[in-house]
Amino acid sequence: MKSSSKRQKSQNSKNNEDICNYAFFLLAIRDYSKHEIGKKLKLKFSVESVNRVVEDLEGRGLISDERYAEKIIQKYAFLKKFGYLKVEAELFKRGIDKTIFKNMLDTVYTPLKEKENAISFLNKKPPDKIYNYLLSRGFRSYIVREVLAENKI
Repeated sequence: MKSSSKRQKSQNSKNNEDICNYAFFLLAIRDYSKHEIGKKLKLKFSVESVNRVVEDLEGRGLISDERYAEKIIQKYAFLKKFGYLKVEAELFKRGIDKTIFKNMLDTVYTPLKEKENAISFLNKKPPDKIYNYLLSRGFRSYIVREVLAENKI
């Protein structure tokens, strides 16, 4: 019985090592949220082992939903210039809890910045199509109406 228990512990530690190595490989390529990396690891490994490893990675500071949410906000709000709703949807899609990103998103992506982003698209489409175009990029309707009224479109 004891040798069987030793073998199982040895196999568990080897399994955890395999999971960690794969997680490190994934994190070397790009950042992931807890949800995303857990989902990816669960394709190859057992749920219990993955949950332990994900918690360990978070404890070590190798994954952080707060840090990841900040990167997503910077990318989608400031580089790609999407609207607030699109950025929010992207964060949901990546499995980040709303309690983590809501305050951060409201603080960083102000209505003034969203207006600036919307204005940058005014020349991209004909005036009769710009309203729907901006809505499709995730801008809030009141922001779109204000921008169009201010620019007499």
